[in-house]
Amino acid sequence: MRRRLLALSIVSFLLFGATACGDDTQAQDGTSASVDMGSEIDGLTVTGDVGKSLDVKMDAPLTGEGTQAQVLEAGDGNPLKLNESALLHLYIGNATSGKDAITTYDQGFPIQVKASEDQLFKAVLDEIVDKPQGTRVAVTAPVKDVWGAQGAPQLKLKASDTALFIADIVSVQPAEVVEGPEGESVDPPADAPTVVEKDGQVTGLDWSTAPKKAPKKLTVIPLVEGDGPEADAESMVTFDYYGAVWGKDQPFDESYSREPAPFGVGVQGLIPAWDKVIPGLKRGSRVLIIAPPEDGYGDREQPNIPAGSTLAFVVDVLGVDE
Repeated sequence: MRRRLLALSIVSFLLFGATACGDDTQAQDGTSASVDMGSEIDGLTVTGDVGKSLDVKMDAPLTGEGTQAQVLEAGDGNPLKLNESALLHLYIGNATSGKDAITTYDQGFPIQVKASEDQLFKAVLDEIVDKPQGTRVAVTAPVKDVWGAQGAPQLKLKASDTALFIADIVSVQPAEVVEGPEGESVDPPADAPTVVEKDGQVTGLDWSTAPKKAPKKLTVIPLVEGDGPEADAESMVTFDYYGAVWGKDQPFDESYSREPAPFGVGVQGLIPAWDKVIPGLKRGSRVLIIAPPEDGYGDREQPNIPAGSTLAFVVDVLGVDE
């Protein structure tokens, strides 16, 4: 269940942009990869593990005409596809002065974005689409081609400057998504709410055997133990879900009548209960999650959710990024 789209300032600086190009070469660390490695950006040194850390050093000003792109490290995961969601770490710097501007590494977790021109600069988008998970890409582009004649004063980038972007592809939408729970069924406790299904889809929760008073602790009740790969923190996971306020017959949200939903786990885009519970679950699993207010929406009222509510979720883990 999504808590909110992260309203991070870096996202607003990654809208609209320029075209990038490159040719085949080797990664900065000397390794080769079956991807377009771009062209070497002279004077740029980047260290740190993809998705874990980033240290940028520039022998400024970085020179070059127009937009340049270089794959600094080629990953070996599934490719990022156009118009699909991904978790990215992003960096913007001033390639003219050599100064850093902004990076998601400062907040400690990647952001979830859609690989589309309405969420990413085209200069960045062109260089990450079709690249495998685990890839780190650097792009330089004239600021005037990215932000226009006004430049980006919030980032201390003048129109006459060159911008440096670095994108780490941390996780992509799962390539393999099963249609429903797959694995060994588990008998829930006698006092657990009962999942109601129709034609294989979850349509409700039967509260007749459940206590009237909601539990006070975060509770995870396995219903099907999947046998696929495990979901990790800071990864994309595809779910079906049904959520209801404790004791209520109608859901406040569900996905079974729509398409399964891909979400980033462990990046503060979901309620705390999900970020705590989903990592470690295997593809094919179904769980019942009972989330007290502190692991849900707390004292914040939401549509169809009163403040201070305990929530119950049926969650099917249908795909994990491997």
